[in-house]
Amino acid sequence: MNPYPLLFEPSLHSKVWGGRAMETTLNKSLPQNEPVGESWEIYSGNYIANGEFAGLTLGELTARFPLEVAGVTAINGFPLLIKFLDAQDWLSVQVHPDDALALTLEGEPRGKTECWYILDATLNAEIIYGFSAETNERDFRDAIESGNAKNYLQFVSVKAGDFVNVPAGTVHAIGPGIMLYELQQTSDTTYRLYDWERTGLDGKPRELHIDKGLQCSRFDVKAKAVSEQATENITEGISVTSLVRGKFFGLDKMMISKQLWLNTESTTPHLLSIISGVVEICGEFSSVRLECGQSVLIPAKTGEYMLNPIADATILCAFPQSNLDG
Repeated sequence: MNPYPLLFEPSLHSKVWGGRAMETTLNKSLPQNEPVGESWEIYSGNYIANGEFAGLTLGELTARFPLEVAGVTAINGFPLLIKFLDAQDWLSVQVHPDDALALTLEGEPRGKTECWYILDATLNAEIIYGFSAETNERDFRDAIESGNAKNYLQFVSVKAGDFVNVPAGTVHAIGPGIMLYELQQTSDTTYRLYDWERTGLDGKPRELHIDKGLQCSRFDVKAKAVSEQATENITEGISVTSLVRGKFFGLDKMMISKQLWLNTESTTPHLLSIISGVVEICGEFSSVRLECGQSVLIPAKTGEYMLNPIADATILCAFPQSNLDG
């Protein structure tokens, strides 16, 4: 395999809580008259849109060239999923299992630890993150069944530029007026605990998963939701902020107005999402130009490459981790 930057056809998902904001904020082409809540940018099922491997899915390419694409993390397919979310209403109050419980409850190899970078938020926008009052599995079940779940949940104000780490087991929800970037383990296992007494797009109440959800839940009280961000200024025109280093992934925010050289070291793929500006990616391959709202996968075997900002750019750079505790 001769590695090159892989572009994908985004996978759009209509949601009862979604909207149309991705059209203007992220330059997405959306199906008419549908409330689109998620754009899956990089995941195993995405079809490659450019170059020699166009038409294959990322999962198919990873199976064919595991070390070249995913590097040392090439176990059970491509390990990460990147998406954009547009929340115009509350998402369900939900929780995800860790790896052990995903295997026990669903026979799946991965649970779902995730994190969010808030791209845009209306005034007074909120998320739910854990609990505001002491509770346990039995008492919170009673609160759900009696319609009093909200009394136990911690509501947290967020704004554009905030970063939120969401380990598996954290009870959470995204509130209306929030556009965000999400990085997560490759898993779609979600247990809904509470859904605001509403119906889905089919007019029927959406299924709840209270038994499994409570089995997965951590009952932390007033856990800190919004993380501190430490920015390292490398040189004039380049700043890099380390948002998270965890067991499953790392994420950096890079703000550049001059050329920046990066290196996958032939071991770790880079998943880049442009959240402002325009960037050209150059290396020993045909250059690729990306604008705000686009994402690209730099395969692990690429080695050295350059980001050339055509207009001052902010880029989120994700990468899998294989040997760190988090």
